[in-house]
Formats: sequence, structure tokens, C-alpha cells
Amino acid sequence: MTIDISDGATGGSATVPEAMDIQYEPAGTLCDFRTLYQTNPDGYGMDSWTKEVPVDLPDTVEDAESAQYALLVRKKKCYDGCRSLSIHSIVVQSERLKEFLKKALADYPGITTTLKRLVVTSPFRPFVHRWEAITKFRDEEQDPTTKAHVDMFYRIMDEELRDVIDRKNDLVAKGVITHNLAWTILEPQGVLLSSSHGALRAYSFAQASSENEPSETDYFAVEHVDFDGTKFGYISTVTTIPSFPGTIPITSLSFYPLRYHPEKDTVQELLISRGKKWEAYKGYHFKSYEPTSTDSKSHNDNSKSRVIIDMEAYDMNGHNGRMRSVHLEREIDGELDDEQRLIATPMLYGYSLNDKEWKSFHVDHLRDIEWDDRAFESLVLPREQEGLKEVILAVAKAQSNKVDTFDDVVRGKGQGFIMQLSGPPGVGKTLTAESVAEVMRVPLYVMSAGDLGVDARCFENKLKNILQLVPKWGAVLLLDEADVFMEARDSNNLDRNELVSIFLRMLEYYKGILFLTTNRTQNIDPAFESRIHLSVAYRELDAESRRQVWTQFLSRTLNIEAFTGEQLDQVAELQLNGRQIKNVIKTAGLLAWSKGREVRFEDLKMVLALRDLQK
Repeated sequence: MTIDISDGATGGSATVPEAMDIQYEPAGTLCDFRTLYQTNPDGYGMDSWTKEVPVDLPDTVEDAESAQYALLVRKKKCYDGCRSLSIHSIVVQSERLKEFLKKALADYPGITTTLKRLVVTSPFRPFVHRWEAITKFRDEEQDPTTKAHVDMFYRIMDEELRDVIDRKNDLVAKGVITHNLAWTILEPQGVLLSSSHGALRAYSFAQASSENEPSETDYFAVEHVDFDGTKFGYISTVTTIPSFPGTIPITSLSFYPLRYHPEKDTVQELLISRGKKWEAYKGYHFKSYEPTSTDSKSHNDNSKSRVIIDMEAYDMNGHNGRMRSVHLEREIDGELDDEQRLIATPMLYGYSLNDKEWKSFHVDHLRDIEWDDRAFESLVLPREQEGLKEVILAVAKAQSNKVDTFDDVVRGKGQGFIMQLSGPPGVGKTLTAESVAEVMRVPLYVMSAGDLGVDARCFENKLKNILQLVPKWGAVLLLDEADVFMEARDSNNLDRNELVSIFLRMLEYYKGILFLTTNRTQNIDPAFESRIHLSVAYRELDAESRRQVWTQFLSRTLNIEAFTGEQLDQVAELQLNGRQIKNVIKTAGLLAWSKGREVRFEDLKMVLALRDLQK
């Protein structure tokens, strides 16, 4: 048995006995090369390589002789039953023909007509999409030599594409399309419409993922304009048109060209107008959100709520700061033009105050907030405490307008205003904070001990984020039932002591308005006394105050004229707090609705009797 040793430089070989001890040079040190040749794939479709030169090499066909032709037409066997050969690709070598195609295929992505070797492969998407332009420029060509080259090209491609183009034109004339010909109407850089994710929106067709023959899953990329919190730019998404049998209306496709919409001009104007409205929402905005049933999928809610639009804050908090929600692929300098507004996303990002969640919001469902100018008047306090309302509102407005310019010895400390509201449930503590925010026309950010948790690290991170966001939004912060963070520290509960210490430290640097509500004041840590600017102790409502509460709730939701003064006096004697009174009226309203009439005093009595039975 022998071993073959080949020399890469000379191609020579020698045989040596197998047992001979061969000495090789160290790896990679020879200034030479070794050629390996691909063999036919094995039974598993895998390639392998050999040192032997194949004996069945095909002859080269593109040489100096073939280079003299204006066009090379490569054909392959065809198995569609209509013809024996079809064109696989063409190589355009004529400079005159390249100049012609430069005009006909102007701005078509992926085509560079100035290449020395311009190759276009089947199914010849650029030619199908621009066939009308090719025909037009062919008819207008005046130069005899160029005309001859173009006519030759046109005859060849017309014979190859005539069937596809005729079928496409026939389908389009009927307003329908088949799945295997959908690509013929999806022209790159054209505007596509889609309602697959809810409301109608527009995209720009970027490019097909492959220029080869279309398949059951013919992927393509679409672009839209988005905002990352700082700049506008483009985002690309790869999608496909799901397979379907037979024909369907073009406008039933998941993506279809704007030009096929029966009211294309109106739709285009509406989308540009919406894009302009969306563009104006960069930065921070406080709005009312009123989703419709079709929008509930994205918002998971079908009720009116107040939301804060803030893409920058959403990026920092919406994904726990781990990733950006919008990744621009190409940035846009300056303001948008109408073409960019047309394909702008309708979605905005921010925080839902009602749901306490970071969400996306459709721009069409944002409204100006309808403020309740009588909110503070509805706050009912015993007669001797009425003056507190004026004090609370005055200091809140002054703090909001930066009238108090006092700063601590350490710069940045002591710039907030903290109010403690204490007392039993249902006497107006939470309503006080809600009313202040309503009169000031700013967001009310409500959080509780449950929102912050009891793990020290998570607690600190969450509280830090909130204390940074709230002043940025000019919001009023309400920490409801804050007892757990305010109780006096002791040596028996080190974990809670840590939470209290973190809370105290972070309050030093808070720059906004903070309401702390608590049901217990007897065990508050002494350190809070120096940090609380105003402390208000609410007492149980007396009969006069309860009558006011009954009157206000009935006036807002029902017909107060249906109740006599004697009836109001009667319910005012019951030992109920404001929250309980509201719940009784709401339940009575549902009872009356089930009977198809307005609320009566007897409905109130029935609900109150049921409450007594449950005691």
C-alpha cells in the first residue's frame, strides 16, 4: 500500500511506502496552496471535498466571444406543461440597453444598471412591476441603435412575461388576485395598506426577501416611521401574505397597495392627517384615552382612562429598563414630510394612571381631559375644619408654580412639599389628593405599599423611578396607606427598619407634591416629623357633613329632586363614611336600572336594609 503526496505548486505526485516515517513542515508555514475540489453531494445532501480534479467539468461559455452580444439569455428546462424551456436569467451587456433600463427602472431598489455585469433573474420582478414604463420608454426611443437593442430585449421579455402580465391585468381588472401572483402588485417603495393589527395604517414596501420564484411563504419587508423618545426614524418588519386558495379581493389581502383602495385619495389624506397628529405627541402629554371595542386588543381595556404619553419614560420603565421598545434602523433629521407622516405608526407609548401599567395607545383615541372644576368643592369636612381646604390648595398651587424657592443647606434637598393626611377610612383623605390634582390640572400618581413591595432592593428601585418621574410630569403623588413605611423603627424588625430608612432618605430629595395617607398616627417614626410640611387629621363625619355627601353624590349621578329634605335628613343620621355612602348610591342605581326606572328613596332603603342584615 502506498501514500500519495501531491505538490500544490507543480501538481506532481510521488508514492512512498506506507511505513516510511514522513516529516511535515509546521502547520501553515509553506508559502504555497493546496486546491480541494467539491464532489457530488452524498445521500444526505452534504458536500464533501477531494484533492482529485473532476473529470466531467463543463466548458466555460461566458468568454470574449459571448461578451460581444448585447444580451445573454440563460434558459433552463421548464416543467409547467406550457413550454420546454424558460428563461432562468439574463445578463445585460449593452451600455445602450443599460441606459434605457436606468430610466425605466429608476429608483427600483436592488437594481444598479451601471454595473459592468447586470444580471436579472426569474421571475423578473423589476420588469413585471415596471412593464408599463418599459413599454412607454421603448415607444419614445429615438436613437436607431438603442431602439434596436431595446426592441430585441422587449421581444424576448414579452414572450417570457406575457402570460404573467396578462393574468395579472385580468385579475386586477376584476379587483381580485391569486396568492401566487400577489407579488406582481406589491411593488417596492409602493405604499401598502394593512388593518391586520387593528385600525387601518400604511407601510412602505421595502423589498422582497428573495428575488427568486415566489413560494407559499413569500416573505417581504415593510417599513414604517416611529419615534424612539428622541428622534424619528424608520423601522423595518418582515412579513408575508398568508396562503389562500383561488382568488380574493385585493383589499382583503393582509397588505395591499394603496392605489387599489376605492377611496385612495381620502384614505391618504386621513392617514397623513393622523401622522401629523401623531408627530405632535413627541415629548410629554397628559390626555384622556377612550378606546373602542376594536382597540381593546392592544389596550386590554374598553373604559375611559387618563394616560401620560412619554416615550422616553416608557423606554426606561416599560421593559424594566432592560431593552428599548423602539429600535430605529434609519434616523430622520428634523420634522416629517407628508410621505413619512403617511406611513407613521398610529401607536404612542406611556403610562395608564387607572391601570398603573405602561402601555401602548392609539393616537385616534386620545382626547383632551374634561376637568372637574368643582372637584375641590365636593370635598366635605366638618364645619370647624373647612379652613383646611383653602390652606391645602394654596400650598399645593404655590409649590406647583415654584413660589417657594427655599433650598436646604445641601443643594437639591428639601425642595418638595409633603402633606400627611390621617384619619379613619372614608372621610376624604384620598379625595383631598384627587381634588388638588384636578384643580391644578395635573396627573395624580397613586401608589400603595403593595405596589412597592417589601424587598429592600426592589422597593428602593421602584420608589426611585417614581420619585424621578412624578416631578418630570408635574404630577401630584399619593402614597396611600403609608403606615408600613412610616411606623417607628424598633430592634425587633430589621427588614421594616430598612424600608423606613430608605423611604426617609429618598424623601429628602423629592421635588414634587406628596400626599401620605394613614389611618394611624400614634406610632409614626419621629424622623418623619421634620420632613412633613403639613399634617391634617380628619375626623369622623358628623350628620351635617354626611348630609352634604349624600346630596353631592345624588346630585352628580341621579335626580336629587326625587328626594325630600326629610329623606336626606333620615339617611344622614346613619353612621356611614363617604365611601360607604357612594357604594350605597351606586348599588341602588343598579337596582333601579334593573327595574327600568330612576332611583327612588325605597331603593336606598332596600340597600341599607341589606347592609344591616350583613352586620
